[in-house]
Amino acid sequence: MRVLAADVGGTKTAVAILEIGSRALEVVREERNESASHRGLEEILAAFLGSERPPRVAGIGVAGPVRGGTALVTKLGWTIETRTLERRFRGAAFRVVNDFVANAFGLAYLRPKALRTLVRGRGEPDGPIALIGAGTGLGEAGLLPLLSGRHEPFPSEGGHKDFAPRDEREARFGSFLAARTGRAEWDRVLSGEGLVHLYDFLRGEGAPRESPRVAATLARSDDRAAEISRFALDEGDPLCAAALELFASLYGAEAGNVALQYRATGGVYLAGGIAAKIFPALARGGFAKAFRDKPPLTALLEKIPVRVVLEPRLGLFGAGAAGYRRAMDDTWPSSKRTSRFTTR
Repeated sequence: MRVLAADVGGTKTAVAILEIGSRALEVVREERNESASHRGLEEILAAFLGSERPPRVAGIGVAGPVRGGTALVTKLGWTIETRTLERRFRGAAFRVVNDFVANAFGLAYLRPKALRTLVRGRGEPDGPIALIGAGTGLGEAGLLPLLSGRHEPFPSEGGHKDFAPRDEREARFGSFLAARTGRAEWDRVLSGEGLVHLYDFLRGEGAPRESPRVAATLARSDDRAAEISRFALDEGDPLCAAALELFASLYGAEAGNVALQYRATGGVYLAGGIAAKIFPALARGGFAKAFRDKPPLTALLEKIPVRVVLEPRLGLFGAGAAGYRRAMDDTWPSSKRTSRFTTR
């Protein structure tokens, strides 16, 4: 089945035509856009389709809450409405879902090489699954196993939970973040923005001291988080390395929280754009230690595997899969609605 798919993020919006079935998909055509350079999704879709007739099914993943077919893109201020899209692109039935629900749908379409194990564990293949992903913001979602044998995604805005410090230094960071942004929430910690906040906080603490060369680079950079990561991973700058180390530990702590929240014995998957880029920092041990360090439930967490998604188009694949599932639910007889959604 041919599906129009869009993954709408605060930084980038990817659109594609996918050929998709219950277990496999093929990208027919795709395009990436700077989100802030456009007035909204309709403009992007119209330019992408041109004179081409849209497929009869479309799936849209949106970085923000979705209610009754209406979504607010948190970082952009866009409103996306199913009815408006269907009026604009006549003949297409749209399904709009939260971007991490789309990520959850997309897991079934990942090849084994698109996943990399970060924390080993036996897990339970039929157990609940959790997703968490740091990118422009922090996304979270779950997948619950159904009696039909498939996993069903459900949304969460857990990235906006209150930040939970584990020691006195993190308590000081929480106060620093609240003073700077108005509220200390996980979304402003585990994101590109969050790495910058951590760097600035540690610089204010005075140990390690800031390198003049790093300071000069950051002053003229449009992407301070990327520069901090580069100086940490490639050059071993002490302050950048300390910020990235703390970021990895906090990522592990919140991933463990999400694992407990969903009792995710089927595994935890790290999506978003950051985990794959900083895998060496995550693999040094601080992530795994923080993930498991939750007595009295350490033994449970020791059994849960954590995998990093390397495929950057997971959300795009999942948006298409959400549209495909809508078509199946709308058109198939009830006796055939057991097309299984499985995860590897």
